[in-house]
Amino acid sequence: MNRFLIAIVFIVTCAAAAGQTATISADKAADAERAAINAERSRSEADYLQEQKACYQKFAVNDCLRDAGERHRKILADLRRREIALNDAERKRQAAEQARNRQEKAAAEQQKQADQQSEDQRAKAAQNVQQRQDRAASSASDRAKAAAGESKNVQDAKAREQRHLDETASQAAKAAAAAKQRADYDEKIRAAAERKADRDRRRQENPKPPANPLPTPP
Repeated sequence: MNRFLIAIVFIVTCAAAAGQTATISADKAADAERAAINAERSRSEADYLQEQKACYQKFAVNDCLRDAGERHRKILADLRRREIALNDAERKRQAAEQARNRQEKAAAEQQKQADQQSEDQRAKAAQNVQQRQDRAASSASDRAKAAAGESKNVQDAKAREQRHLDETASQAAKAAAAAKQRADYDEKIRAAAERKADRDRRRQENPKPPANPLPTPP
């Protein structure tokens, strides 16, 4: 609620309280004035009756009754003016009270609308905060999934590379074994050929004498 509206509500509240006090005082004063008017009217009527009775005891009855009636009419007219003024003031006071009541209702409605607006703003702000938190959580989850996927891809790539290295090493080992086996075989063939050539050379260099004939049997 803004400060201006708070000030209006405060002023209206104070005015309402003061107005209620003034209304009570005005009601008491109006009742007292009305009671006084009625009392004076009753007293004037009683006095007029007494004057009429007294006039009948006098010689100039008509003049006495006329004067008494004139005084009575003046008193009643004055009381009537006071009563009219009192009624007029009461109507104005009632109109002011109605206007004050309408103003109080309008201020209360404005305060209610301002409170509702503030509540809506707080709810909207809380909703925005929640939405930002949800988006942040979703982004963090997406980043975590992406990181997990990237890690798995890296691990898979390393595994493939290791398998390739293992296969290459195995093939190299097999090729080296085959080459060694071939070299050993070739070495055996070469050594055998050398031994044969050496025997042939020695045989040529040192031929054996012919064997003695076997003796003739007797």
